[in-house]
Amino acid sequence: MKQKLSLQNIVGMGFMVFAMFLGAGNLIFPPMVGQLAGQDMWYAAVGFLLTGVGLPLLGIVAIARVGGGFNEISGEMPRPLIIALGSCIYLIIGPLYAVPRTALVSFEVGITPFLAEPGKLSQLLFSLIFFAISWYLSIRPGKLLESVGELITPALIALLVILGLSPIFSPLGVPGQAMGTYTEAPVIKGFLEGYMTMDALAALMFGIVIITNLKSHGIEDKSSLFHYSFITGIIAAVGLALVYLSLFYLGATSREVVPDPDNGGQILTIYAETLFGTTGIALLAAVVTLACLTTAIGCITAASEYFDEMFKRVSYRTIVTIISIICIFFANMELNEIIDLFIPVLLILYPISITLIFLGLIRDWLPRPVLTYRATLAVIFTFSIIDVLRIKDYAVLQPVLQPLRVIPGYEVHMVWFLPSLVVLFMTILLGLFFRPASNCQTP
Repeated sequence: MKQKLSLQNIVGMGFMVFAMFLGAGNLIFPPMVGQLAGQDMWYAAVGFLLTGVGLPLLGIVAIARVGGGFNEISGEMPRPLIIALGSCIYLIIGPLYAVPRTALVSFEVGITPFLAEPGKLSQLLFSLIFFAISWYLSIRPGKLLESVGELITPALIALLVILGLSPIFSPLGVPGQAMGTYTEAPVIKGFLEGYMTMDALAALMFGIVIITNLKSHGIEDKSSLFHYSFITGIIAAVGLALVYLSLFYLGATSREVVPDPDNGGQILTIYAETLFGTTGIALLAAVVTLACLTTAIGCITAASEYFDEMFKRVSYRTIVTIISIICIFFANMELNEIIDLFIPVLLILYPISITLIFLGLIRDWLPRPVLTYRATLAVIFTFSIIDVLRIKDYAVLQPVLQPLRVIPGYEVHMVWFLPSLVVLFMTILLGLFFRPASNCQTP
């Protein structure tokens, strides 16, 4: 018999997942895409939504299908490699990169405008308060539905509604002509911008948080876990799509007030200040801070649960505390320093994560999953390394890398896509023609 969750808890869970995905980057990218795409913003939006909303939703579905977390979705790989890869993903999306960035962006957008002389001391004090709150709400992972889904997220949504509807009812301009690469291929450019939100990595992390919260509310059997994970994923995806669409339009109508912005955050700040004055800056500060806080809580919780399962002798609370302290350290670096430090790692991990999501969805239909997983991921890892070497521009490697420029996607960080697709189909064909003699899967 299928176990049931109340409608209130279903909605609360959907709000919780929506809030965990909605970080500062998700608020900053769409306005810039909208301004550059101009009249072609809806074409760019289609591409952006495919990767900025579609991939996270598929990630949640894939994790729900296997009924666990990262270790389950990557089970066809060698055990040491699963541990190494999982640790890297959870560290990058957790204490080393994504979570410290939430505090940095919250400070720069939400606090700095109200300080006469912001400095290192004020940044340290803010990060201490920010991660103290995150720590307190993360040490009770089964209660995130109550703390995030039913308490913080409604306030965030109310603020987003005000910010999102304001350009519709009080536009500050009209969309202009598309600029740059948006003039030729707005859908593809939007696709790549959504790809860079890094939410596919987050989906692999948040799956275990969703499962944990469902189990804490009495949902135990696999079919019910999948059912409710899928519903909450849909709620979160719809919420993200609505936020993105409103921010695309905000950006597209912002050229008259922000003619040459450095980034989407600047568009949001000036737009909010123009419409609402000082109140607008306070509104934006509240939106960004709440969005970053919920994302930090989700990432800390997911990383802590992963390492808690790995290190049985260390308590969950201790792991949360250690991760929070590491976050404070990195949150007091410069934002550009963190980005420069970890962008090569992200260029390797993100294609692997996308592929794991896709393989998790089709795993039951693969004739020889071990062969397909290992061969496809090996090719992706190789070409991702090539992509990192390309951006580093080592002169000694140019003769080797030059022939690879003919591969589609070489210049836009997708050189891995076509080779991995070829290997995927080759391993499927090999599996169909050379099935193993027994029921056990062998490479």
